[in-house]
Amino acid sequence: MLTSLADTLSLPNYTGSMGFGEKYIRKLLGHCGTMDVQDVVASVNELIRLGISEHGRQLVQGGSHGGFLAAHRKCPDLYPPQLRLLLPSTVIGQHPDLFNAAVMRNPVISAGELTGSDIPDWVYAEFGLDFTPESLMTPATFQQLFEVSPIAHVDRVRAPVLLLIGEDDLRVVPTQGARFYHALKGRGRRVEMLTFPKETHPLEGVEAARVAWEAGRDWFKAFAEAH
Repeated sequence: MLTSLADTLSLPNYTGSMGFGEKYIRKLLGHCGTMDVQDVVASVNELIRLGISEHGRQLVQGGSHGGFLAAHRKCPDLYPPQLRLLLPSTVIGQHPDLFNAAVMRNPVISAGELTGSDIPDWVYAEFGLDFTPESLMTPATFQQLFEVSPIAHVDRVRAPVLLLIGEDDLRVVPTQGARFYHALKGRGRRVEMLTFPKETHPLEGVEAARVAWEAGRDWFKAFAEAH
């Protein structure tokens, strides 16, 4: 479906991804939101350098940590229909001139507010913080996590955003996506959100998967056709 929408499909194996062993996964710890974002930017720039893609003609889609990355970037301008699609588990707010539109499934938006997750140690470990039975979300810890979260860059978001949220997600609680939606809406940005009752983190129910994929397809197509 994705390859039918675009010339190029890219899924960069950013630092922290599985596939290159435990050392490569652990290399991201303490550098989440920087090293992984930089890897995605580098992959896009390399495709442009090779002439496979063209600057200013990218779309982005990602879920979970990929949604966290996708939310770290957005493009301020809108481009013609002949768009090349890059699908990393990706990025937007830090680099507001890189992507035209985004689709995000259950994204991590504010790491400091993720303490309700079924894997509460994740947010501490990924951002280089100790997690012990005594760990508390102190103001200082929250500030540190806020600064490396997509929500810190919400004012820079310009591109259209579609959020796909599972109402029973225990990993990335639905309020993450909902608050991002309201933050964007309050700033006059183009944003829509679909919520899926009884669906968890993957949105893997047959009907939910169909609706989510079709909504993403239509979001990208409508964006392209409108400009």
